Amino acid sequence: MPKQSDPSAQLAEADASAIIAMAWQDDTPFEAIELQFGLSESAVVALMRSALKARSFRLWRTRVRGRMAKHQTRQSSAMRDPSGTLEVIRQDLSDAQETFPLPPSPLTRASLR
Repeated sequence: MPKQSDPSAQLAEADASAIIAMAWQDDTPFEAIELQFGLSESAVVALMRSALKARSFRLWRTRVRGRMAKHQTRQSSAMRDPSGTLEVIRQDLSDAQETFPLPPSPLTRASLR
């Protein structure tokens, strides 16, 4: 039974899986996860900490920490003036027209028969 402070307690299993997959992707910023699922960067870190093994979490955290591609605000401030706002980020993300697919499921119609 999950703890009450566990961030995955309020999420469906598919949502938690999608968030974990997006967090592992190098080109998906935390802001995109926040817009799609409403989880801040610290909530994503807490979800990853509770869902991954300790070694996997440390590898992910080392990989993500300070990475320019995971922080849309750092990308936008590097490209233009440092007054980037959340509205500018939302506009940039909506202009990108990128979809974030769910990871493939091992279940198929043939495997269910």
